[in-house]
Amino acid sequence: MPAPTGRCCRTWRRISTDAECHALPVMQDAGMTDASVPYAAPTPQPTSSYATWGDRARAWLWDLVYNLPPVVLMFLAIIPLGIGGSMFDEDSVSVPAVSLFCAGIGLMVAATCWSLWRSINNYVIRQGRTGQTYGKARVGIWVVNEQTGAAPGWGSCLGRMLLHGLINEALYLDYLWPLWDQPKVQTLTDKILSTVVVKRV
Repeated sequence: MPAPTGRCCRTWRRISTDAECHALPVMQDAGMTDASVPYAAPTPQPTSSYATWGDRARAWLWDLVYNLPPVVLMFLAIIPLGIGGSMFDEDSVSVPAVSLFCAGIGLMVAATCWSLWRSINNYVIRQGRTGQTYGKARVGIWVVNEQTGAAPGWGSCLGRMLLHGLINEALYLDYLWPLWDQPKVQTLTDKILSTVVVKRV
């Protein structure tokens, strides 16, 4: 086919994408060199993708490590409880026995409150504000609102924590659901609250 004539002619450049090649027209003045012909801007690449089940499992394990100190304190509280309890006599109660027993009870209550606070701070406050728990931050993944892409907020994260507990009563179904959910790799809780977990690529 003969080339178009006239002051301007149409030059075609091909830009490749992952799926297909698109022919993009570029206007070129007569006499312009090939080096001066502007090229179309490259197609923007995605900056995030859905987190895999393995990513989420590793984040869950890191969160277990984060919540470990209060659990250790609970086990340590058993020591004074056991010693104090063994010192009780049917006929008399010694001061050391009562002191040890009360110390064990106090440690148990303190450990329970500490564990509850760390869980709320990690899963509700921190995740609601930033989209990341301690474990998610270590792995490099975020939970975000599916529609807006923003951090889910405290209310949504409180719902996540409660729903995870309720649904996982049925054979840990919520944690296993992402194994066959494609392409978003969501838990049932994610589907209910319209959230997804993503990572940078």
